[in-house]
Amino acid sequence: MSDGFSPLGRSKALTRLHEQARDGSLHPSLLLVGPEGSAKEAAAIELAVALLKGKVAPDAGDSLFGDLEPAAPVDDEVSVRKVRALAHPDLHWLFPAESGLKRDRYRELLDEKAAEPLGRMRQPGSAIIAIGDPDDPGPATVRQLRRFIQARPFEAGRRVGVVADAHRMNRQAANALLKTLEEPPAHAALILCTHQPHLLPATIRSRCARVNVPALSEAELSAYLRSAHGVAASEASRIAAVSSGNARRALDLLDDTARELADWAAEVFGLLVQGRRADLARAAERIAKGQPPAGKAKKKMAADASLAANRDLNLRVFDFLVADLLALSHQGSGARLDPARAQTLPASTGIDPARASDAARRLLRARDDLARNVNVGLVVLDALLDASRLLHATARAGA
Repeated sequence: MSDGFSPLGRSKALTRLHEQARDGSLHPSLLLVGPEGSAKEAAAIELAVALLKGKVAPDAGDSLFGDLEPAAPVDDEVSVRKVRALAHPDLHWLFPAESGLKRDRYRELLDEKAAEPLGRMRQPGSAIIAIGDPDDPGPATVRQLRRFIQARPFEAGRRVGVVADAHRMNRQAANALLKTLEEPPAHAALILCTHQPHLLPATIRSRCARVNVPALSEAELSAYLRSAHGVAASEASRIAAVSSGNARRALDLLDDTARELADWAAEVFGLLVQGRRADLARAAERIAKGQPPAGKAKKKMAADASLAANRDLNLRVFDFLVADLLALSHQGSGARLDPARAQTLPASTGIDPARASDAARRLLRARDDLARNVNVGLVVLDALLDASRLLHATARAGA
């Protein structure tokens, strides 16, 4: 992570969390809520640093963790390095994973996450957080997290579990995690991260202290790309503008193939806003068949025309479309969008942010259907036409 980027210094609420983690007064169950790519997981890592760093303060007797003693004192610098490497024995990281994920692959993914905390985990778009087998749950399951949390701390005075993209737990997993939230061990701290809190059961939300995490500003994101990845200033500014405050998306766009998919999604986004239904139908057919217009993305699909590769392409295009619609829902007529996309929104269009949000939700439902391997062509076509209808109803009303 860039030395100049402070995940816990971005808002008063996050700064207060950091102080509570250091003095032992932090709520044992947190729900970090913010737009996708708003550095929630990076904030969770830094909270874990504060929670697991060295011994519990001796004057914290009245705090949640004040009566606990570390099992084995560890040098602060060593502890911090272990946490940021996601390799501390008292930290467990849970994320949506493909079924049957092996421990060596789990470790590889953690290493990638530690190297780039603001990026997305390289797992299929259909990956979920599952409960896990009772006998051998696997590392990326709720059962394994519960076993970890219940065990005695190994080095620090507590154990920390982080659940990334918590909204992607299935029902069984959510019910199992709820049991831990209802009766957490005295040494446990759980941090759930999500950009879709409404998909979490109300029982889980009610047992966590919710903290809202703001989207990254264009300036923050551009500065991060320059300092952490050496991106030229002009290119960093362009990517930050296109990404609408979503660091995951910005980092995706450092890859040429992803950038081509984003450009393709931008064209489809223009068709959505302009209500060009015939062109949308043709675009839907190409998306469903996994046929990007040109470039490396097209060559990649030609080399791997499997159903899994096709589904992943569909999901990524939908992710970009949803991000643009959510940007409209938050900002109105094109603010924080790439200038090329903003030009598709004439001032007279009068896009209603609430309608843009409705259209985004429609595409999110379709995305879930795509992840479940339903009729791809029909799902893509219906979703795009419905989303455009929602936006155009607003355009006519505002005309």
